[in-house]
Amino acid sequence: MNAMELGRQVQIKRREKNLSQAELGDLVGISRNYVSLIERGEAENISMKIVNQLAVALGASPSELTGESLPVMISPSLREFALEQNLSYEVIDKLARIPRRGKEPQTAKEWKILYDLISKFMDSGGA
Repeated sequence: MNAMELGRQVQIKRREKNLSQAELGDLVGISRNYVSLIERGEAENISMKIVNQLAVALGASPSELTGESLPVMISPSLREFALEQNLSYEVIDKLARIPRRGKEPQTAKEWKILYDLISKFMDSGGA
């Protein structure tokens, strides 16, 4: 991950949202000083959890912030749901990349509930 590109994008998106570094830090659960380090490209070993939280707070995707396509982890419960529903990889990838606050669905049934609620809003519209 390119720390300078991440910092540049975080700063651009933060300013677009009219947020101070302190306000962004509060949204993400990190200090204003850490936000400043990130924006200057000086933060080392930023966790994917922080990148994801920044993305959610800034209304962006992690790949928008980093400038690179990040691998996505498909949980066993999502995999089970996808196989049951014969979903395309595109749909599975979109489900796995949904920015979430709180807990991720833990069972295939919970993934189905989420999918049923949002499928009409997804570009591909389904399987």
